Formats: sequence, structure tokens, C-alpha cells
Amino acid sequence: MLESALLLFLVIDPFGNLPVVLAVVGDAPAAHYRRIIIRETALAFVVLALFAYAGDQVLGYLNIERASLTVAGGVILFLISLKMVFRSAADLFDENYRNDPLLFPIAVPLLAGPSAITTVMILRSQQQVDLTSLLLVLAAVLVVTCIVFLPGRRLSTHLGPRGVRALEKLMGLLLNLVAVNMMLVGVRTFFSA
Repeated sequence: MLESALLLFLVIDPFGNLPVVLAVVGDAPAAHYRRIIIRETALAFVVLALFAYAGDQVLGYLNIERASLTVAGGVILFLISLKMVFRSAADLFDENYRNDPLLFPIAVPLLAGPSAITTVMILRSQQQVDLTSLLLVLAAVLVVTCIVFLPGRRLSTHLGPRGVRALEKLMGLLLNLVAVNMMLVGVRTFFSA
């Protein structure tokens, strides 16, 4: 359970995504900012819960082996981690979503992006995490994410731009390690089958 929660926390990466959230809605009035953060984390939970529930059926329908999903998920995580390490997260989206970013870009793809969806599907199908436990872990990680985002403006003020960026780079490095491990596990599973 703790391992799944840590993996999902690294993949969802609230500290790495905080600069993007602030770039998108950082100028909103405090009450509106809170409403947006709570709504977007709730929408991300719904999207990820749907994939946790129906992910196995999607894999079966598309005739995709679990080893393929693990390697593909690792590649996606690896690419995202490289962007986190070598670019600023705030550079990934433009200014068209500042007023009311319903579903995009905060809920999807920042929180419930390809890497989080793939991770949820892998935890459910390959790691055999039961749906109730996975939903509880997912809810806990998104509550922590919400807790990070809500005081995000104060946190970024205390850390400063360099501190936020350093935190993002650290999360990117950890995610990079997770990604490489996922690819190695997928390749090992493929060759041992």
C-alpha cells in the first residue's frame, strides 16, 4: 500500500506541478483559487478511478500484454521525468486557461496524465492491487496533492522560484529512477514468459 502510494505520489508529482498550477491560476482570487484546486483534484480522481476500474478490460480488448504496458509506462514516465529535470513545468502550457481551467490542464494531463493513468493500470493489473485499496491510495495521494496546491502561493513565496524549481528537479530525478525500474521489470517479464 505504502509503495503504491509513494509511486503514485511521485507520478502525480504535486511539487513538480505546483509551478504549472501557479502559472495557470496563481492570479485568481483566493476563494476562486481554492474552488479550482478542489474541483480539479476531484476530476483527476474520477478520471484515474475510471481507468483503475476499466483498465484491465481496455488491455484485454486491445490484446495488450502486461509487459508491454509496463515498458510503455516506463518510457512515458522517463520522458516526463526528463522534461521535469531539464525544463520548467510552467513552460508546458500557455495562458489560455487562466480564467477557469475546467479539466484541462490541471486535472488532465497534469494530475491524471498518461503516466498516472498507466501507473494506475499497472498497479491494478500487474501488481494485483485490489480496486478498493487502489481507490483509497489514489484518494489519499490526491488529498495530499490538494493540500500541497492549496497553500501553493505561500509555499512558492517561501521557497522562491529557485526553491520550487529545485524541488521539481528532485521529484524528476526520483521519477526517472522509477521509470527505468519499470522498463527493466517489463523487459524481464517479457523474456521470462
